[in-house]
Amino acid sequence: MNRSFEEYFVSMAFTPASFEQRFRSENLDAEASKLWFRGEVLVGLVLVARRGWNSRVAGMGLVVAERGKGYGKVMLQAAIDEATVRSDRNLLLEVFTANEPARRLYERLGFRNTRLLTNFQCPPKAAEVSDSGLLETDPREVARLLSQQADGELPWMLAPETLAAFAPPIRAFQLENKAFAVVREDPARTLFLCLLVPRQHRRQGWGSRLMEAIEAAYSTKNLLCYLVPEGTGYEFLKARQWAPQELTLWEMVRPL
Repeated sequence: MNRSFEEYFVSMAFTPASFEQRFRSENLDAEASKLWFRGEVLVGLVLVARRGWNSRVAGMGLVVAERGKGYGKVMLQAAIDEATVRSDRNLLLEVFTANEPARRLYERLGFRNTRLLTNFQCPPKAAEVSDSGLLETDPREVARLLSQQADGELPWMLAPETLAAFAPPIRAFQLENKAFAVVREDPARTLFLCLLVPRQHRRQGWGSRLMEAIEAAYSTKNLLCYLVPEGTGYEFLKARQWAPQELTLWEMVRPL
């Protein structure tokens, strides 16, 4: 994984423990995933996650010395063919919008853009903001609520199935059982993964109150919210003056 993502758009350095923690919740399929070799030389890898009738390329990379030789097309076509044999209905992936060569390859193999995903950075917050009222809760309970209350299909990495598989050090919080959040604290950043307000409590300020508490609790922890589709959540973060980041992603899907 690390060799295949050297010189990538973002740092991708894993230990065995962090790799397992990251991909366990995404339903990585070790049988469908492949390491590719030319003789004894490592070429790259394709990681495939599976849920029901859908599968996802969770990561595809080539080692630096083997890039530009056409291996990426062969590797991805093999993943498409195997998904078809499994009778999957769709194969999806995400690609950075700035990664134009990869996106062109995916389009040639039948993938189409479905929506733009944006990462947001929390602005610095005043020290006097209080985080009082936050109570920890089981991430699985938040996932259960999200499966009932989400408006539309969420990105794979933020879906209820993903949240249900999270375990500590992932943390979930609730505010008077009227607003819920899930965060993941990494060494260099904290990812804000989920904000949920059940329908009966919406438009009453609970989302803003919970966000204020999370922002206070993680004010020194480089708080980021990632893979946000356009819509209510996107507008909510902008209204709170979170800064959209330049490095955006396309979600792409190939019907099978």
